[in-house]
Amino acid sequence: MKKHLFISLLALLVMFLLIGCGSAKTGAIKIEDGKIYVDGATSFVCEVKKDGTVKTVEVNSGDSIEVLGLGIGSYELRAKQGSNDYSDVYNYESTKLQTPKNVRIEKNKIYFDDVVDADKYEVIFVKDSTEVVKELRSGSLVNNLNLAEGTYDVYVVAKNNANENATSSRSEKVTYTVTLEALDVPTGLAIEDGYIFFDIMGSTDDYVIKFASGETVIERDITAGAMVAELLIPDGTYEVSIKAKGDGVTCQDSEYSESISYVKEQTFMELKERDLVNGGYIKWMGRTYYNEEKKVNEVYHSASGFELFFKGSTVIATITATNYNSSTYRPFIVIVIDDDFDNATTLALDKASQEITLVAGNDDLLEHKVDLYKRSESIDSHIAVESIKTDGVFVKKIVNKELKLEFIAASSSTGYGNLGSPSSAGKTTENSDALRGFAFLTAQALDADINIFSASGWGCAFSQWTTPKTANVPDEYKMVDFKSSVPWIHGYYVPDVVVVNLGTNDWSYINAAKTAEEKDALMNEFQKKYIAFLKDLHDYYPDAQIIVLYGLMNETSMYEITQAIVNTARIAIPNIASIQISGDAGGYNSHPSLNSHKIIAEKLTKFIKETIGLE
Repeated sequence: MKKHLFISLLALLVMFLLIGCGSAKTGAIKIEDGKIYVDGATSFVCEVKKDGTVKTVEVNSGDSIEVLGLGIGSYELRAKQGSNDYSDVYNYESTKLQTPKNVRIEKNKIYFDDVVDADKYEVIFVKDSTEVVKELRSGSLVNNLNLAEGTYDVYVVAKNNANENATSSRSEKVTYTVTLEALDVPTGLAIEDGYIFFDIMGSTDDYVIKFASGETVIERDITAGAMVAELLIPDGTYEVSIKAKGDGVTCQDSEYSESISYVKEQTFMELKERDLVNGGYIKWMGRTYYNEEKKVNEVYHSASGFELFFKGSTVIATITATNYNSSTYRPFIVIVIDDDFDNATTLALDKASQEITLVAGNDDLLEHKVDLYKRSESIDSHIAVESIKTDGVFVKKIVNKELKLEFIAASSSTGYGNLGSPSSAGKTTENSDALRGFAFLTAQALDADINIFSASGWGCAFSQWTTPKTANVPDEYKMVDFKSSVPWIHGYYVPDVVVVNLGTNDWSYINAAKTAEEKDALMNEFQKKYIAFLKDLHDYYPDAQIIVLYGLMNETSMYEITQAIVNTARIAIPNIASIQISGDAGGYNSHPSLNSHKIIAEKLTKFIKETIGLE
């Protein structure tokens, strides 16, 4: 009996011990810095559960959470070590796709393992810090991606269309080298009469020519038929060769051809005589006249001149001048490169004829523009262009602005005394700058071409300042210039807007009348002449907006009659308007100062925009 009792107790003890050992629980899961750990375990089995689906994964403590192969969503994780029970559930929210694994490129195809919940994959090719991104599937060809030649670092990322933030990290790097076939070497290289010739290839339109002289090597991109002059090659003896230029995507450059010998001598492309006006290279600004006898193109009015485009290091013009020996009347010119008025060059012409360097030291192969303006007015002096030459080439190109303005006036539009002051000794071409006058500033603000026909002291009907006193602007407007015998053909320049500013000089003689009857008669003559001139302008340019501007000299006694003139003219001219703007008399002889010209230009610009409907 005792024996049986002892055996029973021993069995119960063994069972208790067995039950106690079997109930041990695996330590808790924790995830830190993207790695998974289990307390007290170096390896374990992780049970992954989502939406009723369960899988198990063998894991070493400290492995990346990515070993579990999770997609996007909420998971329940449990760990089991050996025969121990599973740990408590660890809830984990996966917000990033897994990084693609096993990336490799074999036989020009890229492979990688699919990622759970990934809709697409981007393959990133990196060379010299430049990235090329392509959307590819595993097994896609990579030799048809138009990659430039070179060695690339290649990465793959997984993406989800519905959740851009779920994009995976980049995969481990693999390398891939793109090699391209070279183009054939061009043949038939020759340089004749300054032009470059060679056999054109069907595989490319791009070529590089090389000029080698000792240690000097100059390479230029060219096309067949290019001029040596436009390549800016210094004078000297060279060995010249050519290669075909690959696109770096489907093919690489060819080798250079066998060289030919070539002597580069200094040459100039020159525009002169009839080429000045018929060659298609020069845009003449303002009224000009080609003098067949002198073989020059004569330039008269304020802000007149020329514009041309070139490729080269130097541009030189030969220019003649009248009144060059007079410090009061000698002409001033302004040279502007690529519309950079802030760095324009201003010169006084003090010789009957001289070479003027418009451009010097340009060292690129780009196309540039040079403008030459005569800033002084016609009645002071004229200039004429005899020739223009460059060590490069002129570009056959004339660019006209969409909007054309014309100003018909007296002194203010010519910039009379605007660089001077009330205390200046007198008006000169040195202290008068039409390019800083309101007319030219208005044209700049509107990005418009401009024609100025103006003369200081001249009136609409008569003037005390002209000889004879009956000389007037409307009559001279029919000619190319004041006191010229050359008729002007108005179809040469058809303005969209004509601004007329006359009357100040008329007031001088009207106000000097000795009797009221004489004054009334002169005022009536002025009125009839002004109205007739406005009608003539409308006949010349029926579509142009005519604007009568007054007040610049604060000639208040003429305001009422000027407005009456506009009102009368409007009966026959529907497209006529008027504006009164006062000057500050801060320049010489009560003319507007530089600052006043700016203000006048701003007001007139706004008025023109409103009148013709410009935004």
